[in-house]
Amino acid sequence: MNYFSLKTPSVIYRIALFTLLSCLTGATTWAQKKPSRTYPGRFYTSVEKLAQYPGGQEAMLMFLAKNIQFPSTLDRIKYKTGPIKVRFIIAPDGTLHDITVDSQPVLIPEAEKGMDEYRISIIHAIEKMPRWKPAQMGGEPVAMLYTIPLKVDN
Repeated sequence: MNYFSLKTPSVIYRIALFTLLSCLTGATTWAQKKPSRTYPGRFYTSVEKLAQYPGGQEAMLMFLAKNIQFPSTLDRIKYKTGPIKVRFIIAPDGTLHDITVDSQPVLIPEAEKGMDEYRISIIHAIEKMPRWKPAQMGGEPVAMLYTIPLKVDN
């Protein structure tokens, strides 16, 4: 069996290169705007009565379509974003916290900046939303984690 000593230059070089590449790819793939508001308490993932956007689901979709801007760089190269999940916590007072956007890794270098712009546009749109009607458990308003799946047809 061949074992490598951590003291040999080639192994140290490989570990350093791997660490550097991991950090670089992680920084570009998961670029997120830091949440503007962090929810300090507990939240539910399953509730008796779901939180509601004012005006309902259709009004929310219209709001998002109006406020999310798909970057022209992605449109130009006909980039397929794949599934995107927007997650946030709806507090008992209806305010939104901890907004995150998850997407598949960007494999095309030309699309990296455009995807970052797109994620930031989504976060800004969610931040502009009015207060929601909060979720309920036992008739009392509670905080809940809400997920919106987005799909772009371009």
